[in-house]
Amino acid sequence: MPEENAAELKPLDPRFQELVDKTDLFHGLAPADVEKIFSRGLTMYVEKGDSIFHKKTEGNKMYIVLGGQVGIFDGPVSMATLGPGETFGEMSLLTGMPRSASAIALERSNIFALDEAVFKKLLTKRVAVQMLLNLSRMMGKRIQEANRTIRRLEDR
Repeated sequence: MPEENAAELKPLDPRFQELVDKTDLFHGLAPADVEKIFSRGLTMYVEKGDSIFHKKTEGNKMYIVLGGQVGIFDGPVSMATLGPGETFGEMSLLTGMPRSASAIALERSNIFALDEAVFKKLLTKRVAVQMLLNLSRMMGKRIQEANRTIRRLEDR
């Protein structure tokens, strides 16, 4: 077996395994791919009330909540509350469009940021395709949830 294939079979660091299992973005990726992503991204702490990004700003990063909670807001309206393993900011990364909402830490939180340059440079075509498929599924689920919410509001 070639050396590069042996690396893919190495078990993921146990610190990340639970998070990886919760994170739809990493579905179907080899442990070595996930470790490579974590080694090149930026992990940071944000304090309660800190803005991670603002609506209508340019965005070239997506984020994963590692610990804590992040709120997604359209002005004063709370759109979502995200916890460990959940992603946000991917729409601007994929579309190049300005942010459609703001993200604010609801408590002291640990987040992981993956920027466009790292996404393009580090990932093999296989990993990039799998991550894009995962992002497409995640966005599809969000659209379905939004449609259900709209129907409930219309039925009132």
